Amino acid sequence: MTESPGRAGTRIVVGVDGTVASMTAVRWAAQEATLHKASVQLVFVDDGYAQAAYSGSSDASHADRDDADGRALLAAAELEAGRTLPPGHVSCERAAGSPGKVLIDRSAGAELLVLGCAYQASQSTIDMWPPLGPVARACLQGATCPVVVLPHG
Repeated sequence: MTESPGRAGTRIVVGVDGTVASMTAVRWAAQEATLHKASVQLVFVDDGYAQAAYSGSSDASHADRDDADGRALLAAAELEAGRTLPPGHVSCERAAGSPGKVLIDRSAGAELLVLGCAYQASQSTIDMWPPLGPVARACLQGATCPVVVLPHG
C-alpha cells in the first residue's frame, strides 16, 4: 500500500515573493501540512511589469534576470519547506498575472491559502493588525478557502 501526500489531495497554497514574511509563511505552512498530512504548493507570481522601452535597458536581459530571480526564490522556499515535509509533499509553480488573482485562482480546492504580511505597523495602521497589503486584502475577499496571513518575523 502506498501512502499519498495528503488526505485525498489536501493542499495548502503559499504565496512566495522573497520577503522574510513569505518565508515565515512557508515554514508555518510546512508545519501545518505535517499536522494535517497535506501537501504544500508554493506559488510565485510574476506580475509582468516590464520596463518601458524608453528606460534604456534591454528587456531581454531584464526578463532573464527576473526569470532567474523567480527560480531562485522558489528554490529557496522549496528547500525551506523540504526541511519539514517529506519528499513529494512540496510542489512549486511560477505563474504570470496579478498576484491577487492568481492566488485566488489557486485557492480553489485548497485547504488553506497562506500569505506573509511584510507591512510594518505604524500609527496610521494601528487599527488594522497586521496591516495588510493589496494582495492579502484581495485574497481575504476572494479566496475560496480560509486565508492565513502571518506577520513577518
